[in-house]
Amino acid sequence: MITGYNSLWRNRDFMFLWVAQIFSQLADRAVFVLFVAVLTAQETLSQAAPTELQVSAGAAQMTSWLYVAFTIPAVLLSPLAGVYVDRASNRSVMVFSNVVRGICVALVSMPQVERHPMLAYFLAFLTSIGAQFFAPAETSSIPRLVKHADLYYANSLFFTTMMVALGFGFAVGEPIISHIGLADAPYFIACCFFVAALLLCFVKDNVPHKENREPWWEELRFGLFYISSNATVFRAIMKITILFSTIITLNIIAVGLSQQVLHIKPFQFGWIVACAGLGMCVGNFATAHYGQKMKPTALAYVGFTGLGLFMSLLGSLGVIQTLVLPQLGLPELSFHNGFVAAALILSTFSGVCCALVAVPTQASLQKAVPENLRGKVFGAQNTAMSAASTIPVILAGVAADNLPGGVSTTLLLIGIPMLLSSTYHLLRTTRKERLEGIF
Repeated sequence: MITGYNSLWRNRDFMFLWVAQIFSQLADRAVFVLFVAVLTAQETLSQAAPTELQVSAGAAQMTSWLYVAFTIPAVLLSPLAGVYVDRASNRSVMVFSNVVRGICVALVSMPQVERHPMLAYFLAFLTSIGAQFFAPAETSSIPRLVKHADLYYANSLFFTTMMVALGFGFAVGEPIISHIGLADAPYFIACCFFVAALLLCFVKDNVPHKENREPWWEELRFGLFYISSNATVFRAIMKITILFSTIITLNIIAVGLSQQVLHIKPFQFGWIVACAGLGMCVGNFATAHYGQKMKPTALAYVGFTGLGLFMSLLGSLGVIQTLVLPQLGLPELSFHNGFVAAALILSTFSGVCCALVAVPTQASLQKAVPENLRGKVFGAQNTAMSAASTIPVILAGVAADNLPGGVSTTLLLIGIPMLLSSTYHLLRTTRKERLEGIF
């Protein structure tokens, strides 16, 4: 029996789903850059024409409101979207989601949007609504299209493309706008969504159950009860949520780390993020090949333990530079130039550890959840991840700028508790598995 990546390459339905995800993810990231460019252009126009009755916010404030417009649907609508994903054809939901997002992005090119910022925020809000229905439908489709033995490999590919899109999706937005122009860039990005929708038309669909259904709020309540009463599902969602929150925190702190500890320019923080993304890509493939020899729970705690360790070591770089090197008579030595490699290596290993958590946890979650509940469960998971991402956005930057020791203290405050708690749970899990093996 063919398993692993060879099985996935020969799986026509999975390949259409995966390639569609690539187009959709890249377009989804470039959309944010597009809206920022549109709103910034509006600010320039309002400053050039002060006679217009238009109050222009600063670029930072506009970006904050834009983030809110994208985040509100993710927090509020994901559970409801999950209910309707379970009721409907997964393929239809994914196709419709991409078409709606493509239309909303194409409408950004309207002259009215250029003159009225609220229209841009409204289109961003509608685009985010479309994304909330796509995510649970896509995640629910993976365990239906691939064999259970291939779930590690399938999730490794999806997490890899997700990280590539996260790292490069924002980066491709600027070249698209620069080369095509702000007026035509919405059409190009919309075409990416339409290509994804077309590819998804060739994916094998599920057969929705036609029995009499309860009202949506009852189904939602039952889905939440299922999550809270099923320890395996609840813990898996919590692990993914904590991991996602930690990744967002590292992305935010990377700016301060580059400036305060590495003494490089703040905009060069991309090297740190890129190394973490590279580490996660390597970890995804390594976990798919070798991770199935371990229990998913133990492997996830190994990942959290390593992540806590490497975050603590990253935090200790500032302490070493400020307190240790002067005591050794080397006050002029710093982590600049060649010593930047130390931070980049630690960041790469942090990415590897993230993969050790993400791949087995998501695969075990997909195996554990019945098909008729997957939309509700993965919708709730998206809500938890979106809500968790707002906490680092608010707290991480403030802590890094105001705590004594700045970024180093923040990393240690996150890394050391994670290291200690995950080590405890890892030892407890391995002891339990050893006892089960004996008896």
